Amino acid sequence: MNPADNQPEQTPEIDQIDLKEPIAWDAPERLKMQRGRGWYILFAVVIISLMALAILVFRSWTFAILLPIMTVALLTLTSKPPQTINYAISPKGIYVADKLYDFSEFRAFGLLTEAGQHSAVLLPVKRFSPELTIYFSEEEGEKIVDMLGARLPIQEIKPDALEKLIKLIKL
Repeated sequence: MNPADNQPEQTPEIDQIDLKEPIAWDAPERLKMQRGRGWYILFAVVIISLMALAILVFRSWTFAILLPIMTVALLTLTSKPPQTINYAISPKGIYVADKLYDFSEFRAFGLLTEAGQHSAVLLPVKRFSPELTIYFSEEEGEKIVDMLGARLPIQEIKPDALEKLIKLIKL
């Protein structure tokens, strides 16, 4: 019996990712929500109900007129297809559509997968700053997570109540 037979099989080493080399990719700026005819009907019923409430209960014609204007603006903004933008991670920071975010602006990051789209959510250091979400494909995911993990701690991300509401009403 050969002593080499008892040793575990050696696996080829995985290519080491160069943390100084920038990574660049293209991805959508946000997820596209699919809404059916029923969603639009329910939305119209809610807006008309709010207008009736504004006129009959609060006697606020101004708010009643403002509701359809806000509705048109909201539907116009949310019906646009998401743009494909350039992302990059380098030793300097994270580039999102040519805007640089330094790593020092973030305290941690977490990973999410929604509707088959992978994303990294970067949590800001400043209390009231918004989170930065970067989307990526599965092929680029390992490199991106390694680059972020070398500079920021990873943390479990749970959506807050507002995010859950926005997903529920498909905005």
